[in-house]
Order: sequence, then C-alpha cells, then structure tokens
Amino acid sequence: MIRPGAAQGAAPPRGAWSAVGAGFAVLFVCTGVNQSFGILFKPILNEFGGDRGTLSFAATASLLVYALSQLFFGPLIDRFGPRRVMLPSMALMVLGTALVSTAGSPWQMTLLYGVVAAVGYTGTGILPVSVYVARWFPGRGGFPMAVAATGFSLGHLVFTQVAAHAAEAMGWRRTYLLLAVLLLIGLAAFAVWLREPPRLPVASGPPETAAAQSGSLNRRAAMATAAFWWMTAAYIGCGFTDFLIVTHLAPFASDLGLGQARAANALSLLAAANIAGILGAGSASDRLGTRRALAITYGLRAASLCFLFLVRETWELYLFAVLFGATFFTTAPLSSAFVGELFGPRHQGSIFGAANMFHHFGAALGAYAGGLAFDLTQSYRGVFIASAVLVAASAAVTAVPRPPRRPSR
Repeated sequence: MIRPGAAQGAAPPRGAWSAVGAGFAVLFVCTGVNQSFGILFKPILNEFGGDRGTLSFAATASLLVYALSQLFFGPLIDRFGPRRVMLPSMALMVLGTALVSTAGSPWQMTLLYGVVAAVGYTGTGILPVSVYVARWFPGRGGFPMAVAATGFSLGHLVFTQVAAHAAEAMGWRRTYLLLAVLLLIGLAAFAVWLREPPRLPVASGPPETAAAQSGSLNRRAAMATAAFWWMTAAYIGCGFTDFLIVTHLAPFASDLGLGQARAANALSLLAAANIAGILGAGSASDRLGTRRALAITYGLRAASLCFLFLVRETWELYLFAVLFGATFFTTAPLSSAFVGELFGPRHQGSIFGAANMFHHFGAALGAYAGGLAFDLTQSYRGVFIASAVLVAASAAVTAVPRPPRRPSR
C-alpha cells in the first residue's frame, strides 16, 4: 500500500503544469458558456414573455441536473479517467448549446439548457478538472488546483462581456450559436491538449480497509456523522446565494434602469474579484485555519447581500459585485479542504462530491426562488434580505462541526 503523503516531496511529472493549463482552459470555456445564461435571461424573457419564475426554472433544472450528476460522474471518472469523461461531455455541451438557439418556449429552454447542456457541463466542471489536476500532482495539488480553478471565474468574466455584446449586436439566438462554435473550437484543441495523467499505484483492498489504513472515513461513514451535515448545511446556504445572484443580478440591474451593459460590467467585476478571492483564500486558510477562513467568507457575503438591498446607483452595484465576488467560488476550495480536515484525505473527493450535490440543490432553489419572489412581489429585495440571513447562519454553523473519531491507522 502507498503510505499517505508518500508522494508529498516528489517532483511533478513532466507536462504537469501544461495539464494545469488545460484544466484552467476547460473551466474557462465551459463555465463561461454555461454562466452566460444570466446575462441573456432578460433578452430571452422579452421574446418568450411570461413570468420570471417560469424561465428561471431552466436555471433550476440545470443546477438540479448538475447536483444529481455528481454521484454518477464521480465513479465514471474513477473508472475511465478524467480525459475520457471530459471530451464526450464537452461534445454533448456543444450540441445542447447549439440547440438552445432553436428553443421556442420556456419548456424547450429547460430541456435543452437545463438538461442536455447541463449534463455536458457536469462532465467538464470542477469535479473532473480537480481529479485531473490532482492526478498530475499527487499529494500536493492545492496550489495547482487553485490556479486551474481561476478558469471558472475568468471564464465567467470574459464570456459575460462576449454574450452581452453579441446579444446586443445579433440577438440571443445567434449568440448561443456563437457560444456553440467557441465550444467546438475548444473541443478540438482539448482533444490534443488534454493528456492522460501518469498511472499511479493505489491502495489495495476494499474501501473499509483502505479507510482504516489511511485514518480516513469513507463517504458512507462520513455521511453518518453530524459533522458532515453541519458542514453541508452551511454549504447549502452558500449554493442558494451563489445562483440567486448569478441568475438574477442582471435582471435586477435592468429593473433599476442601469442597462444591460452595466449589468454585464457588474457580473464581470464579480468574476474578477473572485479570482483574487480564490487565490487569497489559501493564504487566509494557512494563517487563520480553514474553519475561520470559511466563516469570514460567509460573513462577508452576508454583509454584501445586506448592502444589495440598498443599491440604487451604478457605483453601488459595482461595489456589491466586488464584495460578493470575493466570496463567490472561494468557498469551493475552502470547503474541500475542510472536508479533508474533518474526515481525512483518502476519500476527500467522494465526500466533497456528496456535499457539492447538496450545495447545488440549494443553488437550484436559489435560482428559482429569485424569479418566484419577483413574480409575487415585483421586487427582489425580500429574497435578498432572506438570503443574507441564510448565509449569516452558514457563518455561524461553520463553528459547529468537529472531526469525528476516525479508524486507527
């Protein structure tokens, strides 16, 4: 059996940093295309008509599919490898994105964006990319993963601007065709760039034995503890607020009379601030501990959502975007590290995948609740305040979980 940490001091194999670049690029392109729905929400709604809650269900379906697919894609990645999962998934995302341009009603948008493209995105998102990078940097992939993860935020930043300007120039349907073409170009490049990571020896024996040998809990054992559910409850609040804002910030800005271009600028600022947040999170975690870094992140998010209730002017919208953006995807690497601290490193991926599933259930609820709240009250302000209270509770709950007793080594 390989001793835990045995690979800590080994140099990464040749081509490892190229693999980090490939992981960054996959997240950049695929996340950028997926997250463009928020900036295109109002143009689509203007054509389809109807209420916001109905169209918001497309985003809700996408998030539910992403959540439920976590447990399916994890074993698939383990069996076939990240590359063999990412390339076919991206091909499916190309197909779904191209077909979105033909949607003639909200239910068709839900099927094409919320199901077909969403399944493809799940196979190209943070789960396979994190496994891909980890296999190139066994035992010490924290910083390389942070570098790759910034592709999520930078893709959001760049594609928000691309989608906003393209929609203004040629409409949302041709914009989705453009996005599909960009995905297809990326797929051709990644077929060459993504290389299989080197084969590594693994621990032998059944999961229970491996867990006992490593001092780690497996997923089933972790999910039987109160610590998992306290941590996950906090993470659900994170997911609710993440996609409430990503889906509804642009329509909110438009309602204030600030215009589509300023809404796109706000989403880009959010993504730019998140790049700094991701890279700063590791440093804060090293100095303060992961638990405190998470609590501070949740607290800052709660404060930003309280401020959003007061936003009226462009500069206030931009300030909110920076404050919220510093916390947006920052919680993902912190929560993954927190899982490792609570339950041990050997099954960190599968346990975090389970927590991430519940996170995206919360995200789906947040995306839908924003549209429903607006339809009922003609305002987002009530749901913004409720979400601030929810994520403040996440900050408080983070103090509760403690590492459960693990199997002896």
